[in-house]
Amino acid sequence: MKKLIAACVLFLFAPLNIVAAQDKAVDDPKGAIEFIERLSSETVAVWSDAKMNEMERDTAFKAIFAEATDINLLARGMLGRHYRSLTSDQRTQYMAAMRDYILAEFDSNMSEIGFKNLDVVGTKPASGKRGHLYVRTEILRDEGAAILANWRVRKKNGQFHIVNLEFEGINLMITNRDVFSSKIKRDGIDGLIAWLYRRAAEAAAEAEAASTS
Repeated sequence: MKKLIAACVLFLFAPLNIVAAQDKAVDDPKGAIEFIERLSSETVAVWSDAKMNEMERDTAFKAIFAEATDINLLARGMLGRHYRSLTSDQRTQYMAAMRDYILAEFDSNMSEIGFKNLDVVGTKPASGKRGHLYVRTEILRDEGAAILANWRVRKKNGQFHIVNLEFEGINLMITNRDVFSSKIKRDGIDGLIAWLYRRAAEAAAEAEAASTS
């Protein structure tokens, strides 16, 4: 009887253990690849929609990446050790400014390299114990050779999110961390936050101007 009870308990909880084991991107490369491929398809569909003007495309693109990106994790990573020194009010302001800043960074980078389509060429486990996975891709462009891009992906509660992007030797998180650290050294945290808001306003103004030109 004891063996039967133990077997029943094992049977009931085994599926939960399997789900828990797969709740890391590194354990679900197929799901991570499908996530990035779906992101690519949605982005291409927005940029090729002739019914949209530039501002509408910009808004739709940012909505896609807002859902696909762990903005809070990326924002904290860009600030590095300085995040711990923020006051509660500064954290609120910083996170509010960073949402628009990070989405504008993705928009700018994709536009700069002439993003047209994306081919997955493999995956690679990221360093650390968080179970992140790099989805390695080639970004096809309207002109010029394809660009290599690595999307760092996490999986939590069954959902995938982007937590960093590397392309052509540029690491989105580290590059911005260096920029932010320099600005904090010169202007302080409040100066950095003010600069982030200005950048967001400038990006919005550029998108609006492009839609009316």
